[in-house]
Amino acid sequence: MSRKRKSKKKKSSSKSCPHCSSGPETFRFMDNIYNFDVDLAREIVRDGREAIELEPEDVEYSVDISRIYPQHVEHVNPIYPGIIAHIWYPEPDGTVLHGHVLIDGHHRAARCLQDGLQYRVHILSEDESRRVLLTAPDIDEILAQLEEQNAEAEAEPVGAAG
Repeated sequence: MSRKRKSKKKKSSSKSCPHCSSGPETFRFMDNIYNFDVDLAREIVRDGREAIELEPEDVEYSVDISRIYPQHVEHVNPIYPGIIAHIWYPEPDGTVLHGHVLIDGHHRAARCLQDGLQYRVHILSEDESRRVLLTAPDIDEILAQLEEQNAEAEAEPVGAAG
């Protein structure tokens, strides 16, 4: 009696995955305007804080704006929460926008979407977010420049009255 071997679809393992890193990990956002130290962020969230569920729309958005490698998604473990940091971005009018960005866990988020699972994240405080920022716009400097430009514009004569 001969036995037929069942063919199994070979899954990518983390050992053969070119996207699994063994060195320091960072996350770049907005064409390198922001650069986050993911290793430090992971160390910070090991303090026992509770992970919260991220809204599905936010998970989809985070995945949509990221470069996702399908072969990496196959073997990531979605049980580990992602990490969200605060960011600040100065607008030309002097307004500083404050938001959040997923800095770790995009492939796990994609895996959760693929498998219909809820995705959980740790959220860094504002101070912790500043600690993990390697590069970012200097908001104080930008705001000072904007104030100077606005003051110069107000000092310029608008036109002569006739």
